[in-house]
Amino acid sequence: MALLATLEDAQVLPPEGTPEANRVIKIVIQFQSAFMKSTDPAVRDFFRHALAKQFGESRAGELDVAFSKTGWTSPVLEALERYRAAALKSELKGLTTGFLQFNVTPADFEYLTDLFHQALLEYRRRGQDIHERFAQRRLGMPGGQS
Repeated sequence: MALLATLEDAQVLPPEGTPEANRVIKIVIQFQSAFMKSTDPAVRDFFRHALAKQFGESRAGELDVAFSKTGWTSPVLEALERYRAAALKSELKGLTTGFLQFNVTPADFEYLTDLFHQALLEYRRRGQDIHERFAQRRLGMPGGQS
């Protein structure tokens, strides 16, 4: 998984084999499923609004379709991280029902987006681009696509 590899390269993951590391693996997988498959209006709206805020309405639609086919990309993760950081508590709480269908919570979502943000900052500190690194890692995965 390119996301996990990108986070590992940034050295923001908990030690391998720990309960916290297992939690990260679970939430990476479950949130991808939640945002791909959920029919919950709050989850769908949150995802679409995050993309629209970051990329504009027309590009958001393209990215939504691409995500449903290929999964996580770093631009999508960055859009979710930024939107989550600015969201009202009530909007995040409204995601609870939709997330619970995928065995995750808004607190798990905050944790995931915080990890991504930490990695983003670490790559910037190194003078690197997280999007380039993610794309490289993705190409190195079986069936990898940029």
